[in-house]
Amino acid sequence: MMLRKRAWDMMRDEFPTVQEDASLAETIRVMREAMVDAPDSQVVVVLTKSGKLKGTINLWKLFKAVKQSVLKDENLKQDGEVDWDQQFANACLICTQMRLDDYLIKNPPVLKPNEPILLVLDTFLKSRRDWALVMEGDRVMGVVYVTDVYREMTRDMMKIFK
Repeated sequence: MMLRKRAWDMMRDEFPTVQEDASLAETIRVMREAMVDAPDSQVVVVLTKSGKLKGTINLWKLFKAVKQSVLKDENLKQDGEVDWDQQFANACLICTQMRLDDYLIKNPPVLKPNEPILLVLDTFLKSRRDWALVMEGDRVMGVVYVTDVYREMTRDMMKIFK
């Protein structure tokens, strides 16, 4: 049964997206909202104004962006008194101004909807990512996470073990 599973069987057809002109702060907000319903959701799809894929930003890229922009302030490294509320306000202001282009994953791992589970796993291993986009033509249909594959695999395994 498990070997019959395809990417479309496991994909999430609701996934976070932003337009290419979104700020870093907007992208963080969108990912945070997605994580309320799906805590393992860790990628935001970035679309052009015409709705085509521009790239993706995952959680690690967001961490990198925040570290490079927000946490680079030398005042944070001083031993003396720091006005943390002011530093946080400054950091939030920086986030609203940052563009996504420098942090985009421009060639994300891609699956076709009918690819079998073994090719899905192979894509994860080759890309060294734990997620992949499911695309048909130039349209993003969904996202598959390694946790989705694990859930499918273990569901069938548990039936066998009973």
